[in-house]
Parts: sequence; C-alpha cells; structure tokens
Amino acid sequence: MNVAVLGAFDVASTYLGVKLGLYQSLADHGPSTAAELAERTGTNERLVREWLEQQGATELLDASDESGEWRFALPDGHAELLLDPLEVDSVASTVMSLAGDLAQVPRLVESFRTGVGIPYADYGPDVATGQAMGTRPIYKNEMKAWFDAVPGLSDQLARGDARVLDIGCGIGWSSVYLAQAYPGVTVLGVDLDEHSIETARKVAEEEGVSDRVTFELRDVGTLSGAGYDVATMFEMLHDLARPVEVLRVAREAVEPSGVVLVADEPTNDAYVGAADEEERRHYGWSLLHCLPATMSEPDSAATGTVIRPDTVRRYAEEAGFSEVEVLPVDETSFRLYLLRP
Repeated sequence: MNVAVLGAFDVASTYLGVKLGLYQSLADHGPSTAAELAERTGTNERLVREWLEQQGATELLDASDESGEWRFALPDGHAELLLDPLEVDSVASTVMSLAGDLAQVPRLVESFRTGVGIPYADYGPDVATGQAMGTRPIYKNEMKAWFDAVPGLSDQLARGDARVLDIGCGIGWSSVYLAQAYPGVTVLGVDLDEHSIETARKVAEEEGVSDRVTFELRDVGTLSGAGYDVATMFEMLHDLARPVEVLRVAREAVEPSGVVLVADEPTNDAYVGAADEEERRHYGWSLLHCLPATMSEPDSAATGTVIRPDTVRRYAEEAGFSEVEVLPVDETSFRLYLLRP
C-alpha cells in the first residue's frame, strides 16, 4: 500500500507540473532554481520550491546542489514522455485523465448505493483533454495499419473517392489523421459533445484538411441510409449506454458492401482473477470513470472499459451484422473488430 500511496502523490505532483507549465519551462530553459522557475511561470516561489524538492526526492527531476543553491532539471527522456504530443507512452495524458477521475471518487460512494452514475460532463475538461492526448499518438502511429489489415480497404481509400463516417470523433484527431493518410478521402466526424466538435473544427483547420474533413454536433441515428463506404468507432463502444442501437445505425449508415471498423480495449477474453498490469488499468479506468459515466443514462448496457470480445460479438449480432472478425493487427494499442452488414 505504501508504494500505491507514493504513486498517488507522484500522479498529483506531475499533474501540477503539466498544468502549470513547470515541466515545459524546465525543458525550454534547463536547470533552474525555485525562484527562476516561479518567475518564469507566474507561480508562487514557496510552493514551487516544495514541488521541486518533492520531484527531486522521488527522482522525477534531477536535483543538484551548486554552491549551496539547488537547481532542478528534467532527466534525459522525461521531456518526451511529459511534453511530446505524439509520444505513445505519454505520462501527461494519464495524469490529466486520472486527476479528473479521482476528483469524482466521493460522488462514487452515492453511485454505488443508488446505481445512478456520474455524467461524463461532470468529470470536467481535464478528462476529455487527457483522453485526446492519449489517443492522438495512437491514431497517428497505428491507424494506417488498421485499415491495411482489411483486404482491399486501403486500395479503396487510396482511390480518393471514398466517404468515411467517424462516429464519436471527439476532438477530431482520428478523422484528421485518416484524411492525411488517404489524400482525397472525405470524412465526416460526429459527436454529441459541443466542445469537442468546436475543437475538432480548429484541429482540421490547423492541420490543413478542413476541405475534406467536416465535423457536426449530430446524432448518428440521423445518418441512416447515407451510404458511407466505411464507418469507424474508435475507443467508444464500451462508453455507450446503448451500444446495440449505435451499432445498428452505424450499419445502416454504410453501403451494403461497406464495413464498420471498431477499435476498443485489448482485454483478456475472460475474467482470470489476478491479472497483469494492463488488465488492472482497464479495471481502474472502468471503476472510476467509464462505467459510472455510462450508467448516468437510463437503461444503460453498463458495459465498462473491460469489454470482452464475446460482448462485442453479441452487440454486433444483435445490431444485425452478418460477420464479426477480430483483425490480426500486431502491436496495436486496441483490439480491432471488422463488422460487415
């Protein structure tokens, strides 16, 4: 338990370093005293000194005594993990999400008693930001391989006339990177979160694909019969209160020859009791966030983060899909499911 407590302190202090720009300032300016760092970041020197000493004590920063004056610096490799937006093993994304989730733990006491969850919006912007930070490098580095794993699909997208529907697009990185991977493809990203859609439009503009990528605050149910070649659902099926309904409308939104590509958590096929660290992380996110957020809606399927392959197959079959295939993609952060109408 002592190790877990120390880890919790490290998560909290790392969150402060990310939010306050302390790590960024150290990366930009090198070894610094508390006074120098506080002045550059507009923060309180006494609190910054305590933060620096804690970081040095736990070896998250290098601490050196130079003629009676302590200076602190980022160790080699730490800047990438904390500050690089395309780092797959980002630490910043994890602590951002976890801080927002942990803030809701007192409310979970009542949720356990009543069965009424906590709405996603109540978790605050840090959770949404952390989730986007975590999935962005995955989409950038791995998504092309997902489409390559479907025979003929990459060739179809490369022709330049395909239409893709990105369901639950969030702030848009999946849609943007898809368009960049396949010039000529047009993508519509839909989501029910207004802030996400506004941010996604800015992302598309900044990345130079706004002529082919559009985002709409829209219920995917309104797109039945739209005739898309591909519909994608990336790391969101387990978050849906009514997954079968959404899968059904995804099926109805694609051409009869189209496909739906689902990416979700690579959990064990069944509960095994004592589990590895990855499975434990899935349970942690589920307990603090995914399951309570989903159960905030009435008649929720209450899937949770620990979504098993059999569960995905059952949902897909109930939604009317004729075929469900787990794609043979190596070294991916998600399990990939190919669904055919």
